[in-house]
Amino acid sequence: MFSKLRHRAEFYLRQPIIRYFVMASLIVLLELMTFAGMNSLFGISYLIATPGSMAVGFVLNWYFSKVYVFHGSRHPPHIEFSLMLVTTLIGVGIQLLVTTICIKHFHLLPIIGKFFAIVVTFFWNYWVRKRYIFHTTQTEEA
Repeated sequence: MFSKLRHRAEFYLRQPIIRYFVMASLIVLLELMTFAGMNSLFGISYLIATPGSMAVGFVLNWYFSKVYVFHGSRHPPHIEFSLMLVTTLIGVGIQLLVTTICIKHFHLLPIIGKFFAIVVTFFWNYWVRKRYIFHTTQTEEA
């Protein structure tokens, strides 16, 4: 029974989307804690706390996407980093838009709006990274 369970776990962890989800989940926890600290503890506006908290996760996300999720890239590191930065900046815009809509139109707490914004940008980030940044033969086989 444990062998079958281990085999299934290994199969799923070979899938890039699952590895990305595990990695992103850990980074989201850090991002939410940073956002909550900036917004609630220090009284910083969500408009500043959103990109600030995203900056905390950016470098970790780039590193673990390269090493753990996609196992390489077709780009040199400086191009890869730049593409990740552009993708993340677009993600900041998406998060600000979703967070603002949640707060202004649905009257949700900023942390709830931030959570919904993270869910939306998860799929944006994975798609762009898999399709354009870390697209390698090895990624396709995984």
